[in-house]
Amino acid sequence: MRAIVAAVLVALVLVAPPARGEGRTARVDMMGAVRLALQRSPELGPGRAAVGGAREVARAVNTLLPTPPRLEVQAGPRWRNDVQRHSVDATAALWVDLSLGGYAGARRDLARALGREAHAGLAVAERDVAARAALAWIDARLAREIVHIRDESLKDAASLVQLAAARVGAGSASPGEEALARAVLGSARAEALDAEGRRVVADAALRYVTGLAPAQPLELAGPLDTRDPPLDARRLLSRAGAVHPDVELARATATRELRTSDVARAGGKPYLSVGPVVTREGTGDWLVQGRIAVPLPLVNPAALEASRARSEAGVAEADARRLEARLGGEIQMALHEREHARELREALLSGAITPAREALRVSERQYEAGSGELSTVLGARRALLDAEERWAEAAADVRRADVKLARALGREPNSMGAPNR
Repeated sequence: MRAIVAAVLVALVLVAPPARGEGRTARVDMMGAVRLALQRSPELGPGRAAVGGAREVARAVNTLLPTPPRLEVQAGPRWRNDVQRHSVDATAALWVDLSLGGYAGARRDLARALGREAHAGLAVAERDVAARAALAWIDARLAREIVHIRDESLKDAASLVQLAAARVGAGSASPGEEALARAVLGSARAEALDAEGRRVVADAALRYVTGLAPAQPLELAGPLDTRDPPLDARRLLSRAGAVHPDVELARATATRELRTSDVARAGGKPYLSVGPVVTREGTGDWLVQGRIAVPLPLVNPAALEASRARSEAGVAEADARRLEARLGGEIQMALHEREHARELREALLSGAITPAREALRVSERQYEAGSGELSTVLGARRALLDAEERWAEAAADVRRADVKLARALGREPNSMGAPNR
């Protein structure tokens, strides 16, 4: 019986589904990474918590009375000299404080300002997380491109060792050439290992920002290079005057500071205390009265807090104006970087990679035929490897420039890496 139970348990373990997100390969393109980040990135946790907290503040402030009422009770004996029996007097009073400075309304305005600031902060966080996810995908895609380039270089180095060994065996080359070829093979293997380590680091950063499980297989979809039509910079700049998330957050912060000063000022204004007073005298008589307490508005105890909040509001408003003034320059720089990255990519493709490939092909054929030198082959091989890696970096810079431009415009990157139009 125990053997049967053990067999059943083993079978259940073997057929049990893998943990969520660990068995299925995640195939992610750049916009898929952006969508995952907006859904699952831990970087959005504080912003979402702030929005939830603002909702809680709005519910808490929506009360009938901003301050609690007070109940006062007085009781004590009454002595009379002309009678032997003593009696007890008792008084109960209920007080309600009514603000003369609009304290309840100021609190509600502050709650609304906190909500606007929280949503503006979340919008900034979502914009930044989208950019981080796109950049992380670009880095991971570039790392895979470098791995591919160096793997191909490793294969070429292995073929070169075989060719050098054949020439040494035929007596047409010295043993030093084979040793040099093997040294090149060792370096190529080390470079391939270094590229693999770079890929692991890039994948870890992408998994974090997108919320993917560490053990989940990851496959990147889409090419590293992107081809898109020319960008109408003048039209783009003419539409760049919309409210930027950073400016919106700065303005929301300034408004929140102003509302904070209003609450402090209103809280220090006088309160009108009203309420009934009921007294039962020791004689058995009842007295019902109404009482009003009016404070003298000689001093505002919250003047310091109100002044400090107003000064911080002025700083936040100045920061919003500073951001607006800086955005134009950032957009111009991002546009320049975008065009420069494309020019560099095309220059490397046509001016470096194509000639380097032809030089390597010719030098390898000459070396194989016995009319060339190993040093020429190695020089052509190194030139091609450098050109291919520089082109991969340039292609990644093209996409990075698109993401940076989108961020400068306060937008999320679209599927081609260029800013949304």
